[in-house]
Amino acid sequence: MLIEEKDIELLKRGEPPINSDILKTINIGRELWLDFFKEYYLNNFIYQGGSKVKVVVGSEGTGKTHLLRCIEQEARDQGYATVFFSLRDFYFKLNDLTSLYKMIVSQIDLEELVRGLCRKTASMLGYDSNHYDGSERLLPIMVEDGMTKVTAEKEIRNTTSQVFKDADFGSSFSAFAYTVVKERMIKGKDGTLTTALRWLSGEKLERQERQTTYLFEKLQKSNARYWLNSLIRLLKYAGWSGLLVLIDDVDIITRRSPETARYYYTPNAIKDVCEIIRQLIDDTELLESFVMILSGRYPMLEDEKRGFKSYEALWMRLQSGLVTVNRFNRFADIVNMDDFVKALNDQLETKLTSKMNELFTSAGYERKYLEELPDTSTMSKLRAIVMENAMFMKKKEGY
Repeated sequence: MLIEEKDIELLKRGEPPINSDILKTINIGRELWLDFFKEYYLNNFIYQGGSKVKVVVGSEGTGKTHLLRCIEQEARDQGYATVFFSLRDFYFKLNDLTSLYKMIVSQIDLEELVRGLCRKTASMLGYDSNHYDGSERLLPIMVEDGMTKVTAEKEIRNTTSQVFKDADFGSSFSAFAYTVVKERMIKGKDGTLTTALRWLSGEKLERQERQTTYLFEKLQKSNARYWLNSLIRLLKYAGWSGLLVLIDDVDIITRRSPETARYYYTPNAIKDVCEIIRQLIDDTELLESFVMILSGRYPMLEDEKRGFKSYEALWMRLQSGLVTVNRFNRFADIVNMDDFVKALNDQLETKLTSKMNELFTSAGYERKYLEELPDTSTMSKLRAIVMENAMFMKKKEGY
């Protein structure tokens, strides 16, 4: 297996690698929770239309980000659209649902979305994915098959209209789907199609652009939840199993900037964050095939002035996930990574060291001995093992 320098550097810092194969190779303890999450949620409950909000909490270096990346990879393998971001990227704040929607769309493969909608329509016209993949015009193919250009264009318009007429994502998103499919299949030009994708991303359109596309509705605070619901259903129409949103470092809401000593989030902004999460938890009847996983350190939950505990409406919905059972509870909505590491017990160091050795050996590395090791006394055992093993490796001669 090829290991790139950027992945080695991440491992040396105790952080999850970018390469999904490496991520899977060094993963341990998946039978404790990840296999259960995959089978119960991704393959069944969420796939069949359910929705869920879960929280991953733990001390620094207990593998929270690693777990989120593993979940992301599993979801992709099961056909889900996935979105991952960290609140340490301060250009985005979680207290605005319209901004959250825009952040989600910015990470969706919009070209694949258009292709998926085109493939769905083409299947109604008798063209399966082996004959048409949605990346080009369908009109010339239909003409080659014996139709006149006028008849083929009419068939595309009528079929596209029929496919999305009764869709359960509202008139605006139906108009969007009709516009992008028609433009791709008939004209193949990017002009109007690009305009429609800008609208889907939450951008404001000029008057002439709205009239051309019939996309008059604007994304705003009052309809952002409805837009998110409609987006998920649109993704399912395009062939995805659902939508998974992973948000890391949510404990930033309780922290101060080291430069200014000011809190990153004001008290009112924290209330908005908690209310958005509360709404998403309660939106189970509207949000279909949707998972959101929030990850952070304990203050995210337990800070009585700035954490989730400060907002009673949200805290009441999470308390059932905090019942202490003195062992890792895979059924709880609060996934406690400290309990997870404890559950691995003496397997942790042996298994993780073995997997790290296997990974580096297959890539042409061998063990070396360092005079100085990083100070891991203040880090979690999990992170320390990853860092030490990554720093113990050197490239063999001849590779």
